[in-house]
Amino acid sequence: MRTVGGATLPICLGLSMTRTNRSRRTLGALIALAVVATAGAPSVITVKPGDTLWDLAKAHGTSVSALKQLNDLPGSGAIYAGDTLRVPGGQSSSGRSGAGVHIVRRGETLSHLAVRYGTTSAAIRRANGLSGSTIYAGRRLAIPGRSGASAAGVPTTNAGKRIPEKVRSSVSQNRAILASRSHPSKAEVRRMVAATARRHGVSPSLAVAVAYQESGFQQRVVSGVNAIGVMQVLPSTGRVLGRQHGRSFDLLKAQDNITAGVLLLRQLNRSTGSNDRTLAGYYQGLGSIARQGILPQTHRYIRSINHLRANRFPSG
Repeated sequence: MRTVGGATLPICLGLSMTRTNRSRRTLGALIALAVVATAGAPSVITVKPGDTLWDLAKAHGTSVSALKQLNDLPGSGAIYAGDTLRVPGGQSSSGRSGAGVHIVRRGETLSHLAVRYGTTSAAIRRANGLSGSTIYAGRRLAIPGRSGASAAGVPTTNAGKRIPEKVRSSVSQNRAILASRSHPSKAEVRRMVAATARRHGVSPSLAVAVAYQESGFQQRVVSGVNAIGVMQVLPSTGRVLGRQHGRSFDLLKAQDNITAGVLLLRQLNRSTGSNDRTLAGYYQGLGSIARQGILPQTHRYIRSINHLRANRFPSG
């Protein structure tokens, strides 16, 4: 979901042009739908009774979408008193500006965390008194503060890449437009996604689970890197899909957004031949996967979608 044209964001996804000479010439660049825009390394808070994601986002100067992505929350964004949540930027409990705390999750490595927070494995080891590189799920790690754009409060991706001003401006504009419009209800969006999937030969349970995970069936959601709407599709992705299918997609309209996301799922499935690889491509991007393999958070995304398909949306 998140290539930003020409920018130094870790996103580029290959797309096969199936059964034509074009498939032998190129894989069209599309998207990597999962980059969280943050302003510095995350801090950790504890959810109190009565807290909502909306309240917490407002209090910490971020968005509901960013909190959901940063904490791998389901599309509904359900949180409960006593939960710990990572929030973008701020100070850690140590009070060092730009520093933060990360709770290790299963499958994560020091090198992955170093890339995510724009630091080095050695710096994390020094900050935590580690003698080696082995870390265990559940451990709280201090993340060293970063200098430069992130420490100065300029939004970055979770790989430490600065988000261009042009993109940030577009994010603000799209959020304002969507906030001013009425949108289909969540139940209606679910029906629209399932119907669109059937129309284009995509598994309804797959498309519906992706829509739920990405936006909670909400069209008004815009991520920090400008992934838009129900299916969290980037403008650049919409343009590529438009050229391929001989039409334009207005991603600010729910049906166009859903259609673009479903067509992307179809292309990925034809390219990879696997539902899990399709989901990995939708979340991380095939280009990123080719360079560094499937990341731990991508595996979590796949597990979450498969759980939703089996237990909540088996029929779409």
